[in-house]
Amino acid sequence: MAGVAECPSCGETEELRGEPHEGDIRVTCLSCGAAWMRGAPRCAGCGGMDIVERPQAMTRHSRGTQLSIIGWRQLPLCRVCDADALHTSIEENIPVPGDYVPACLHGHGERAAAPPSPPAPAPKAPESRENTPEPRQAARTAAPSPASAEKPAPAAGPPEHPRRKPATSPARPRTGPAPSAVPTVRQAIGAFLAEASGGVDHTAMLLLGTHLGSYNRLEVLDRPDAADTLAAWCDGHWESRGDPAAQRALDTIRRAVDFWGARGWLTSDPAAHLR
Repeated sequence: MAGVAECPSCGETEELRGEPHEGDIRVTCLSCGAAWMRGAPRCAGCGGMDIVERPQAMTRHSRGTQLSIIGWRQLPLCRVCDADALHTSIEENIPVPGDYVPACLHGHGERAAAPPSPPAPAPKAPESRENTPEPRQAARTAAPSPASAEKPAPAAGPPEHPRRKPATSPARPRTGPAPSAVPTVRQAIGAFLAEASGGVDHTAMLLLGTHLGSYNRLEVLDRPDAADTLAAWCDGHWESRGDPAAQRALDTIRRAVDFWGARGWLTSDPAAHLR
């Protein structure tokens, strides 16, 4: 485009050459070959001044064959020489294709293909360890030692039967669960409520979890005084064990203790005084 200090095709600002042409200065980009008149906008193909600018995407192959848009530019198009591209861009309201080279800049006989995008560097293939022998291994295979060269190969004989490994004795069962296998009070209550059948007292389990500490291990019910402590705590919440609400709550606690004992999470019966 005329009157600009950079190439409208590739944006070059240094590699520009000017020469007199019909009373004006014709500027040529030495990088991409585009030419334009400095004094007034003129088409490089026909010399006309009826020029329209349309947007064109600047693309680059960022990875392999993937084409990415890196920017936009206003591309000058001649209404005579670039009539088809200009008509399509205006009628369909779309930008000029990224690979289109306008005759307005390059003329009819000087048009060249769009500047190629720099190819993305190919990833280096990892070296195979199977095909690359280690230094010591290569030295051994290249030159055998004198001792190994003089030593005769053993005579072929019947294959030896592999010895059977002695059977290992089964591990003795543990008297109690491993500390890491014992869940927290919250996890144990959740497992019981997920598998419990029939009516259960969720309020009683919520109160029990708060009393024992939901993030403590269930081992708190395996202490020597756990049965006395649990019975005293239940009597403080449900004074009359004959009350229907108390019976339902205590029955839920006993079922939970039995459930945890069957899973191996308890080695004692902390609900012994509630039975």
